[in-house]
Amino acid sequence: MKFWSEELALVEAAALRIEALERVAEQRFDTVHDEADARGEAARTVETPEFTAWMTARADTDAAWGRWAQVMDARPDDQPRKP
Repeated sequence: MKFWSEELALVEAAALRIEALERVAEQRFDTVHDEADARGEAARTVETPEFTAWMTARADTDAAWGRWAQVMDARPDDQPRKP
């Protein structure tokens, strides 16, 4: 049970860090989008490296929280579930 709790804490901390990186990538994209929108070129922002980085970061976040869910599902039977 202790191992499970430690693993859960680790994967949750990792997911939170990865999620924070996603927020940074999204903010960078928002800046590029706002600048392009001001020029009337907002639709083209999906072709930018910032958009690609943001989408990659989103996928990383999903994977990290997916790993967290796997660890939660592997909880020992004697460990109470949190609501």
